[in-house]
Amino acid sequence: MSDPASIEHRHLRSAIEYAVVMGDELRKRKASITVPRPVRDASGKARVPTAVLGRLRRAIEADDTFRTAIAAGASAELIDPIGLLWLQRPEGWQAAAGELVADLDAAAEDADLRTALRREEKRRLAAEQTAVRLRADVVERDAAIETLRDDVDGLRADLTKAADELTSLRTEIVDVRNEARHARDREAAAKARLDHALADSTQSSHGDAGDPGAPGRSGDDATGESVAGPEPIERTEITDVARTVRDLADRLDALLAPASPAPPDRAEGRRPLALPGGVIASSARAAEFLLRSDAVVLVDGYNVAKLAWPNLPLADQRTRLLDAMENLVRRFAADITVVFDGAAVVGAHTTRRRMLRVVFSSEGVIADDVIRDEVRRLPATRAVAVVTNDAEIVSDVKADGANVIPSNALIAVL
Repeated sequence: MSDPASIEHRHLRSAIEYAVVMGDELRKRKASITVPRPVRDASGKARVPTAVLGRLRRAIEADDTFRTAIAAGASAELIDPIGLLWLQRPEGWQAAAGELVADLDAAAEDADLRTALRREEKRRLAAEQTAVRLRADVVERDAAIETLRDDVDGLRADLTKAADELTSLRTEIVDVRNEARHARDREAAAKARLDHALADSTQSSHGDAGDPGAPGRSGDDATGESVAGPEPIERTEITDVARTVRDLADRLDALLAPASPAPPDRAEGRRPLALPGGVIASSARAAEFLLRSDAVVLVDGYNVAKLAWPNLPLADQRTRLLDAMENLVRRFAADITVVFDGAAVVGAHTTRRRMLRVVFSSEGVIADDVIRDEVRRLPATRAVAVVTNDAEIVSDVKADGANVIPSNALIAVL
């Protein structure tokens, strides 16, 4: 048998609220039945507060007369089954009420489970929707990454193409510079031939004037007709050729002139290029900066080669140095001239170098003097960098406004 005390107050709410209403009606009719004080105090309220349910229950259970009186008018339409059993208390009502309470608790638990299930279902749906959005984001991100990869591949291809074009342009620049040198050489040769022809012409004229009977030199030929000599025409043609060659060389020099402005006063002479801030003049960084500039780079050949490859034979040192210099020309499009001692060296002129200029000093002339002459020969508006560790050359070329690259700094770049 179930203990009435095991029934919770909340299960008896309908019966307790019915008792409050009945107590209020009994008082209004002034019935002989006494209404418990707690029930009287709760009258007139639409809903009994949960906090006073226990006090009202105890008051009703303590007054069997009041409970029995109101139970007589109770019905299933007014009170739920548990409350009806509690008020009327038929035989075995405790067990029946306990079963009803168990059923209510089970139903409530099922309702809670259904509520929890619905809540979990909503969470599952929300999680699935989130997963779908995340998968869509992943697909979109993968597509964006693929697009970026394609862009990167395109940029790399463009970079490779630009590098190839840069290499081609550098080669063209070197070719143009070599053509300019050749034009200057041709100009000098044409000028020398012109001077020689003019000197021979002058001597011949003087000789003919002293020998009026020389054949072919008189004003008239054997028939008495006047014959004009070819010498003035020949001299004019040579002069025109020399002028044309000189103009071509000047235009090439103007095209290849550095972009940096010339010193304001030519009388001041050449000025060395200013290095970037924080760059030490004797460092490899300074050497790279000067190689990338438009400066003419003059290399003291054996000074560098013997320092870089001291254990190789002299001919192998020259070859290794010239190969390395040509690589520098390709890398930096530098205007490089390598000067060696001794034009009479065996094998000195057997290898033709297209990318750079190679000079061997004449017999009786050392490479140091050739480098000094090259610095003085170049226009003061053209920057010059000399590669050497020779203290005397360093002192002289600095006095002429040239930059100096130590040989070991150039070797570090190589």
